[in-house]
Amino acid sequence: MKKQPNFLCNRTGVSPVIGVILMVAITVIMAAIVAGFVFGVIQTPQATPTASITISNIVPENKNEHNGTVTLLHQGGDDLNTSNTKVIITDLEDGDTWTFNQLQDLNKDGVFSAGERIKYGVLPLNDFADSKTINNGDGGITEGHKIEVRVIDSVSGGVISVQEKKA
Repeated sequence: MKKQPNFLCNRTGVSPVIGVILMVAITVIMAAIVAGFVFGVIQTPQATPTASITISNIVPENKNEHNGTVTLLHQGGDDLNTSNTKVIITDLEDGDTWTFNQLQDLNKDGVFSAGERIKYGVLPLNDFADSKTINNGDGGITEGHKIEVRVIDSVSGGVISVQEKKA
C-alpha cells in the first residue's frame, strides 16, 4: 500500500494561522465601525424623551357653548420642548383626527413640565385664550366617544405617550 504524503495528516500549523486571520479580520471590522462614527457616516439615534402625559379631562361638545375640549396633564418625567412635540387627537368612533405640530406654550418658556396642563378644544371665538382649536367647526368631540391622544417627539419620531379616554 502506498503511503500518503505527510502534509495532509500533519495539522500542527493550521490553528495559529486561522487564529491570526480571525484577529486581523476582527481588527479591520472594528476599525471600520470606529471610522464610521468618527466621520459621521453612522449616526446614533436621537433618544425619545420619557414623560407621563395623561388626559385629565374631556368635555364633549355642547351646542350652546363649545364643541369640546381635551386637557392634557404632564404628571412627571422629562420636560418636553414645546416646538419639538406634536399632539394628535383622534375620535376613535368616527375617525376625526386633529394634528398639532407643536405643544401650546402657555408659560412662554418653551417647555411643558411636570404639573402643567394644556387644553385643546373647539371653542367659540375669544372664549378661552389658553386653548387651541382642534378643527374648523366641522364637528366636535361627541359624548360617549373614545378619544385617543398621541404625543410624539418630532426630533426622534418616537411616541412619548398614547392615552385613550371616553368623552
